[in-house]
Amino acid sequence: MESFSISFTLGKGSSPHGGNIRHNNRDYYAENVQKNNTALNVEYKRQDIEDAFHELFDEALKEYNDKQTRKDRVIEDYYSHLKNSKRESPFYEAIIQFGNTEDTPCGSERGEIAKQMLDEYMKDFQKRNPNLFVFNAVLHMDEASPHIHLDFVPYYTKGRTNGLQKGVSMKAALDEQGFKAHGQKLNRLVAWEASERKAMEKILHDHKFVRAEKQDYHKHMSVEDYKLKMAEAPMREALRKQHFVSSEKITEENIRKLRMSVESSKERIAELEKEKSSPHKSFFYSDPDKQAFIQSRMDAAHIPYVETENGFDAQECYVEQIRQWEKEFKSSSKSYRDKLMNDIDRLLMQCKDVEELYKKLQAEGYTVKFGKYVSVRPPKAERFIRLKSLGEEYNERALQNRIQNSVKFENKLSENIEKAKADNSPTYKTLSTIRFYTVTFKKGLLPCRKKFKQQPFSWTNDEELDKLLLLNKKINQGATIESMRLDFAKLEKDLKEKSNAAEEARKKVQRLAKGQEAFEVLFEGKKSDKITLEEAQIYQKRYPNINANTYRQAIEIVDEARREYDNINGKVKELEKEIRELIGAISIAEQVRAGTYVQELVSKENIHRNADVLPNGVFQL
Repeated sequence: MESFSISFTLGKGSSPHGGNIRHNNRDYYAENVQKNNTALNVEYKRQDIEDAFHELFDEALKEYNDKQTRKDRVIEDYYSHLKNSKRESPFYEAIIQFGNTEDTPCGSERGEIAKQMLDEYMKDFQKRNPNLFVFNAVLHMDEASPHIHLDFVPYYTKGRTNGLQKGVSMKAALDEQGFKAHGQKLNRLVAWEASERKAMEKILHDHKFVRAEKQDYHKHMSVEDYKLKMAEAPMREALRKQHFVSSEKITEENIRKLRMSVESSKERIAELEKEKSSPHKSFFYSDPDKQAFIQSRMDAAHIPYVETENGFDAQECYVEQIRQWEKEFKSSSKSYRDKLMNDIDRLLMQCKDVEELYKKLQAEGYTVKFGKYVSVRPPKAERFIRLKSLGEEYNERALQNRIQNSVKFENKLSENIEKAKADNSPTYKTLSTIRFYTVTFKKGLLPCRKKFKQQPFSWTNDEELDKLLLLNKKINQGATIESMRLDFAKLEKDLKEKSNAAEEARKKVQRLAKGQEAFEVLFEGKKSDKITLEEAQIYQKRYPNINANTYRQAIEIVDEARREYDNINGKVKELEKEIRELIGAISIAEQVRAGTYVQELVSKENIHRNADVLPNGVFQL
């Protein structure tokens, strides 16, 4: 009977490689996507995750916030609150697949059958899992083999005494669906995943197929078969010797040893047979370096595995060994990835195409390996790093686009300089400084200083260049060094007034907060380390109109005072930021006018670079 393997891989959406909805929805195209076939994809649901959270939790969130008496406990936006915390992932992504890239490619007859079975699986998923709210789901037919990316929010609706009465929790969601933990190895998640695989297996049977073993298509002998062969060999040799041994040489001791050897071989064969039939387990790693490390160890040990969309599958009998390798992995290798990304960002600005980038990387000691994916091994590193694993901005197509965007920026800058020169515009000096900066950077004399740390370096994500562009904008709006100094004096005066008002508001909050503490001690029986019962009673005598029936109104006055202080203090922070930016703009404007801005940056960078190679980082002038 014809067979299909099945694959069900689960990842947390909060993990770096746990879920990529933009990729799933084809908001951008990875290298392995066949654009001509994208129209064949099936989109089951496409809802923004924030809209999904509003739909699911707004009512429960309002009920929770209405009960709060302290502002710091109010949750403004549940999705943002959950996303910024590390306690629970806002969503999970499952990748479901029948067959694999070798035996079930898209466009084949088996591929069409897999598509039908995946469609059946998807249509019943929400019925089986009422507590897993699907907000995005798509069946891909434009990659190597058919598969579904299914994104869902796990939520509970009961059993909570504190916090939201309805909220996000995978554990609680599975509890409500009836999945129970049976020891550490069979927890709720394991039981649920097994249940989903059974659902997939039922679909197979309905279509008159059976479930295939993951390794049944391997051409070469597996490790298990090899071990089995090796265990059989001594037994066969022993039996051969027994058959030909003369009756004179057969002694009771020889026969006893032979029988023991045979029994030992039988036990080992049974043990290996058990290993061979060991079920498969899915392995998922948020750190691609760690995954590469584990797979390299498995390759060296000739342990078979099958790569999946976000990890690999291997037999359960190897779990203990894999866990040991996981402990051996050192996260310090991450520094190689960071250095590679920084070097690519820096060198990319000097290149006209990606081929030139690869040459420059090789000139700096990197080893570049070309194949289905471009991989790079940093100097002194043990392993290659796939460029695509660095993020969507580092695959070959994205790198070429980044180069083109840099060229466009530089060409537009040249046009603006020529126009400013022809118009005798005051921006000519600043624009010329910007070009001088880009030329100096491309010579390798300046480092990458990103404004947005999580994004790749570019002319639009350059901390120093951003300062020059802001200055140019001010000058374009009519600002001069003299006018900016006048603005600075005015801002300083405003800051002084707002700071005094903020200090008064702070003192007011302090006084009222003491009263609030006293009222809570008197009327709520609160135990306080700030005020004694006697002090609270003295405080009450000052305000005889406040009693057990009216003290809550007084507490509302405290909250209002806190809001007033927060408002004024916020304005103080804004003014301080504005003053800092203005001071920086004035300083830069003076350097630009004197023609020393870029030279001073280069001078500072030389000091840093020399300090890096001198003992204790000391630079002697």
